[in-house]
Amino acid sequence: MTARTQTEIYRPFRGTLQPASSGSLALARVGIAAALKKKLPLVVLLAPPAIGAIIISFVVYARFSVEQGAAPEVLGGPSPASVIAAGFAKSMLQVRELIMYFHLATSVFSLLVIAWFGAGLIADDRRTGAHLLYFSRPLTVGGFLAAKFLTLFFFALLTVLLPSLVICTVATFASPDWAFLKEESRVVYASIGFGFLWAVVWSSVMLSISSLFARKTFALVASFAFFMLSGAIAVVLANLQDDDRYLALSLQGNFRRVAIWMFDMKPRGLDWPVGWSFAGLAATAVLAWTILVARARRMEASA
Repeated sequence: MTARTQTEIYRPFRGTLQPASSGSLALARVGIAAALKKKLPLVVLLAPPAIGAIIISFVVYARFSVEQGAAPEVLGGPSPASVIAAGFAKSMLQVRELIMYFHLATSVFSLLVIAWFGAGLIADDRRTGAHLLYFSRPLTVGGFLAAKFLTLFFFALLTVLLPSLVICTVATFASPDWAFLKEESRVVYASIGFGFLWAVVWSSVMLSISSLFARKTFALVASFAFFMLSGAIAVVLANLQDDDRYLALSLQGNFRRVAIWMFDMKPRGLDWPVGWSFAGLAATAVLAWTILVARARRMEASA
């Protein structure tokens, strides 16, 4: 009688079970969604790179238009002066230089984005005790760190890579017969490579700083102190010793050297071997992840 009653009330499951999603990916999606809900920080922090990308895109479009002997329509159409200015535009407005300098110029804003969204990723979990819930679930230390890294990596790429790809797209369509894509395809690869390298290293550094504090405010202050002090010490030593190689002591100096090498530009004083810079960036990332793993294991032990 009981079995008959249960079959009348509950229908048997006839579907198929979907494989469970990765815990780290689910946690990363939650972190990104929570950060996207705060509209004001997004607008304030992402507006400068977006405006810069629009301006550089217009300059690139104007450069290719002038090179073809016709001023952009928004500038009044064809002009006799454009033919005279063509040679000047070729020498002064090189797309490769513009994109490289755009990367370096927007690096400050990308650091602001990384610091704002990354300072509380681990610090807030420690303050609220959310890590106790994470590690009570089937989530390993690697999964926890991967989720936090993917969250911050998303916003880093949004700032440092997406605008440069927009500029490359404009250059591709504005150049005659896809000349930019045919002759300067290395710029696209360099933009992608530099963007990924920047996002990986700085995301790792920011997460390691966040893991050392229990409050987001302290992590923010520590991140700015690290960036400013390391850069200031390198500049002071380079000026005192009259040797630009001391700039390799800062992450910013190493990234500048790597950018010059990736975009195949003249060193202009930053002439130390690029292998030094790659080694410095790799050592920084390894140290950051060493701190991250050690702190995450302590958090897991207390759960």
